[in-house]
Amino acid sequence: MKLNRKSIYILLAVVLLAGLLVYNINSSGVDNGREVKQNLENTEIISIGTIGDDAVRKIELFQPTADYIAEKLSDNKTTYKGKVIIAKTLDNLSDLLKEQKVDLFVESPLTAAVIANKSGSVPFLRRWKNGIGYYYSVFIVRKNSSISTADDLVGKTVIFEDPASTSGYLLPKAYLRQKGYSLNQPAGENSIGFVFSGNDDNTPIWVIEGKADAGVMSDIDFKKLPDTQKSELRIIDRTTDLPRHIVSRRSDLDPVMVEKIRQILLDMDKDPVGIGIMNDFEKTKKYDEITGDEMNNINKIFNSLE
Repeated sequence: MKLNRKSIYILLAVVLLAGLLVYNINSSGVDNGREVKQNLENTEIISIGTIGDDAVRKIELFQPTADYIAEKLSDNKTTYKGKVIIAKTLDNLSDLLKEQKVDLFVESPLTAAVIANKSGSVPFLRRWKNGIGYYYSVFIVRKNSSISTADDLVGKTVIFEDPASTSGYLLPKAYLRQKGYSLNQPAGENSIGFVFSGNDDNTPIWVIEGKADAGVMSDIDFKKLPDTQKSELRIIDRTTDLPRHIVSRRSDLDPVMVEKIRQILLDMDKDPVGIGIMNDFEKTKKYDEITGDEMNNINKIFNSLE
């Protein structure tokens, strides 16, 4: 079929238009792929760790805070994702920090000090857990016990919670050592024996049931005991005060990042969204600075554990 000039022009226009469409499709595909790749390359993880046995419950508690920090850190260059890592032991968490698999962790003060000694991590903020800035440990005995002071614990057995607990083990252990007492398993003629209950709910029950001569727990937990249990117990001594909870970071975390995270947490109680997340996180009231005196006291107590 012979084409006239007009038909040829129309055919050339169609071919040219088709070519442009193919070019645009290919060009768009290349650009989109490049954009996806760039976004993947600019996604970073900010991880928060803690110690616990119930990983599912711990992740539920910590994930909103991790997500909040990640969202506040994100900008048009980098998208951050929050990740929660639950360690089984002090050593496990210390290793994760040294391996740069955990950026931040939240723990009680002496637990944080032990981990700092093992990993080089740095405490930098206090967390007001359950709305409380400070707490201490109390020594409890049965109401009719002949034990009235710490001196009477020599040759007896004390119930601690677990080796990673500040108020349930590390703080009272340091307190007894600072007073010149030695601890052994089992108790000796000139030493104090101890066992672990595994849970602070067990400690007062074990004392009441006579499984040991005395027990230790935080003043906060003692105040929460049912009246039926309190009526069967008596406090004979208490330790010094410590910050309720500590936020620490791995030692090699970028200083610029540290300052950003610090400010995000300090400002959290001024943001309605942040306030809601903190309230769901064991009724956290706020985050604030740790003073030099507080850190000196924590380190002094920690050194007595060595």
